[in-house]
Amino acid sequence: MGYTPAMPFSDQLADYTAADIIAALNCPRGTAYDWKDGRREPPAWQQSHWLALLQRSRPTQGNKTVIRTNASRASTGAKRKR
Repeated sequence: MGYTPAMPFSDQLADYTAADIIAALNCPRGTAYDWKDGRREPPAWQQSHWLALLQRSRPTQGNKTVIRTNASRASTGAKRKR
């Protein structure tokens, strides 16, 4: 008999966006959406590994979750003085 998680994998991903999953796991976009929508899921023995990686990708400060982004500052068009 195989391992049966307490709740479906898609429910465990509820706190994460597809973008979070793609960035943290470097997985294809289709895979992230299939997992979120419950159409597919990784093997049961891999699920805890992927969830641990997702949790580590979202560091917390106090009670607030800090979400990392790759957004750069908007350019104002002015040249920097050196």
